[in-house]
Amino acid sequence: MVLEAAAFLAIAMLLPAVPAAAQTHASQLPPLTLEGPYPRASEPVIGVTGFPDHLHEYHWGGWTPETGPDGLPVGPGSLCQARQPIPRPGLVIEPDVKRYGPWVLHHNPGYEACDMLPCIELMNWAQARMQVLLGFAPRDTLVIKNPDSSPHYLELSGQGVWRLYKLEGNHAILEPFAVLQARQLDGHGTFMLAIDWILRQNVSQPLPPWLHQGLVEYLGDDGIHLADYMAEFRQHGPVTMAPAEIDAILTAGVDPDQGRDRERFRKACYNAFLMTWQLVEYEGGVVALRDFLGQAAAGIPLDQAARSVYGLDLAGLAAMLDPLATGEPSGGKVFNAAPHRQP
Repeated sequence: MVLEAAAFLAIAMLLPAVPAAAQTHASQLPPLTLEGPYPRASEPVIGVTGFPDHLHEYHWGGWTPETGPDGLPVGPGSLCQARQPIPRPGLVIEPDVKRYGPWVLHHNPGYEACDMLPCIELMNWAQARMQVLLGFAPRDTLVIKNPDSSPHYLELSGQGVWRLYKLEGNHAILEPFAVLQARQLDGHGTFMLAIDWILRQNVSQPLPPWLHQGLVEYLGDDGIHLADYMAEFRQHGPVTMAPAEIDAILTAGVDPDQGRDRERFRKACYNAFLMTWQLVEYEGGVVALRDFLGQAAAGIPLDQAARSVYGLDLAGLAAMLDPLATGEPSGGKVFNAAPHRQP
């Protein structure tokens, strides 16, 4: 595991550094690695660029797949190139099913293979990232349904498209992949589903809702989008909330009032992200997070694990990270970020 992480980091260290003055786009901020730097962006920089987002660059041309911990290519372009599948042991292509590793994707047979394989590529990429950053790997198979349309997604999942997937055990309903692509959220939606599932696979103790959802958003590079969503709601008052309110919203299920559900869910996710941003960026980085989650995965009580790594139990951590006390790193600045557009 250490050798795998070292190899990954060695590759990352070969990437050219971006001068601070040139950091005017979310993709130019440092990616998440074990080595840092932390914090990856100062508060003034976040006010200009938003939070780091590296899940659009593969759309810009010149992209080549990364090498995963197993030495095989991972990510966009690893299973499909020039609209043709790339044969690989374990890759199963059927008219209405695509299978690779722990991922089984069911979809309408009208799609071509390379319409759907990019979804598998992205989840396989997220799997590799989780292995390197946290040492977590899938322990089972996730069966994913790709609905035919947004109304079909609502029918199957019972929730709106602001919730990008529905996960229950080893089964998931993903917002239609073509819709995610059209919304420029294909990387985020697939990463967040994979991260959510792999976390649950490895940490059997229930994490506080703010921390679990915060990790999904943080590791899924979704912060810049969440901050953008808040612009709509700021006109009605502050968008920050206390940890108890975050937890209550995230555990309440889908509100039958779609407008209210959309606002409350997005606010809760944003605040959970803010808490996790503060935790990782200012309290020991991924190394500390990996230590804490590793202890939790080994069955050590969460409060004990938190005290050993962060010096506080979970209640103390929540109080320290409370968005009502810490505020927003951007100072609540409203900006129309476009992380999907190449700088």
